[in-house]
Amino acid sequence: MRFLKAVIPFIVVILLSYWAIKPLFIPGFFPMHDDEQVARVYELHQDVMAGHIPPRLVPNLGFGYGYLFYNYYPPFAYYVAEIFILLGFGYIISTKLMIAASIIFSAIFMYKFAREYFDEFGSLIAAIFYTYAPYHALDLYVRGAYAEFWGIVSLPLVFWLFSLLYKRLSMLNVIWLSVGIALFILSHNLVAMMSGIFLGPYVFFLLMKSQDKKRFFFYSLISILFGLSLSSYFWIPSFFEKNFTLVDILTKELANYSLHFVFLRQFLNSPWGYGGSIYGLYDGISFEIGKIYLIFGSLVVIGSVFLKDKKNIRNLLLLFFGMFLLSLFFASFHSKAIWDLVQPFWYIQFPWRFLIFSAFTISFICGGISSFVKLNREKLFIAGIAICLVIILNKDFFRPSKYLTHATDRDYVNMETLRWDTSRIAFEYVPKGIATKKSDIGTTQVDIDRDHIARTAYEVVDGSMSVEIVRNDPQKKEFKVKASVPSVFRINTYYYPGWKVFVDNKEISFIYNNKLRLITFNVPKGDHVIHSVFTDTFYRKLGNYVSLIAFSVLLVPFFYKILVITDIIRFKKK
Repeated sequence: MRFLKAVIPFIVVILLSYWAIKPLFIPGFFPMHDDEQVARVYELHQDVMAGHIPPRLVPNLGFGYGYLFYNYYPPFAYYVAEIFILLGFGYIISTKLMIAASIIFSAIFMYKFAREYFDEFGSLIAAIFYTYAPYHALDLYVRGAYAEFWGIVSLPLVFWLFSLLYKRLSMLNVIWLSVGIALFILSHNLVAMMSGIFLGPYVFFLLMKSQDKKRFFFYSLISILFGLSLSSYFWIPSFFEKNFTLVDILTKELANYSLHFVFLRQFLNSPWGYGGSIYGLYDGISFEIGKIYLIFGSLVVIGSVFLKDKKNIRNLLLLFFGMFLLSLFFASFHSKAIWDLVQPFWYIQFPWRFLIFSAFTISFICGGISSFVKLNREKLFIAGIAICLVIILNKDFFRPSKYLTHATDRDYVNMETLRWDTSRIAFEYVPKGIATKKSDIGTTQVDIDRDHIARTAYEVVDGSMSVEIVRNDPQKKEFKVKASVPSVFRINTYYYPGWKVFVDNKEISFIYNNKLRLITFNVPKGDHVIHSVFTDTFYRKLGNYVSLIAFSVLLVPFFYKILVITDIIRFKKK
């Protein structure tokens, strides 16, 4: 009976999330701005099957020349999809299941966090308001920003885990918080970075309430360090090796932050659309917070002044209201001077990304309405009205512009689509120095046409030789060649630091100062075996070792607990 009572709220949360997930039940798939999602799932699976762990290179994106995508782009959403692939689902279905999981877990984690402060009714309001926030629909069905959405999932998770640490200062809670922070960074490192502006005040709020401030501060610091360490295999090379790519150049063009500030009136009224973000008032997408959020949130904030017998709740609601206003400030033109001054902000690209925190804080505030009501019957009535209103008003945002009901995996993962159509959507991580050109609107593009995408693993640039492909994995290439004359051989792979080439097991030098930065070298006359291996740079090795050490250290308490439990069982048997 106790178990049933404990799981009922989660069942309710999942059932009420139905309208956000409903489009995923339609056969086929749907278009979105970032229409690479199925391709990214496919490419990660190729890495896993080739034993390229942790995945960094993908074989077909980047016009088929070995794109160092997962070295830079947050991978966790695609790890989730890979679980479904390994269970036997197709690429589209696995992508949909990953999306559905993100929606469900965002609601569950918001419920768990709100439950630390509100009753079941207020927590349910916070969870459902968070689920149906307009910005979430924008990420899910307009932009297709699923890595960012997993950052949205992780946000209440980390807030909740800090709350658990405050309630009980134990090493087990340190471990859970460390894992939560690591997942946050792996979900979306930019959102994790931005969250520091909001997590900081909340952790300080907990510190001021803590009975053991020194231990809470120390345990929080240890958790953050371990979270950073667990995820360092990703963020260390991502940060220190970004200068090897075009990302800095492209960030200053259409993704320049100065083009994407929000006007205050757009927070109140912004028509829904499936277009893009542009400078000015007439964006093709909506930045509306939601009138029902503002109405309920205002009532709670005003009412919190009278919560004299619940001082902690009042202070927390006012803190979240301050963070809500701060998120709007950073999203609006009024913060431009700060953006101009703080260069790390430039990588956020879109100031309206701060609506992630607007949705989180205002949803939590709305859950506080249950704090003003004493009788459960009245709480149930208010929760029912609030939840019905938010679902009715916002459910139609949660649908794509159209459905491609006949789309199959092959439409997204055939070589022509991967190496041309999908590769043209995003190419910010191609190697710096590659030939580029300007588009009709003045943006940078790779200077390549459809006839020059990679169709084979190699090319004989000069001379004459027969070639047998022995292995063609993302991170390892092997060829048996028979050169009738001294020849020039090119591996159709972009050069990134870490590539090495061996001829007959002897490492040789090569050049890559050609149009597409492809690995090119001389092969003498005769029979030879050519190996090319993608090795780790200093920063990749550092990240890998730090993650491995942190993971090993955090496992020790679990093994210790298992040993203790085992000894207790043996003692009882004796």
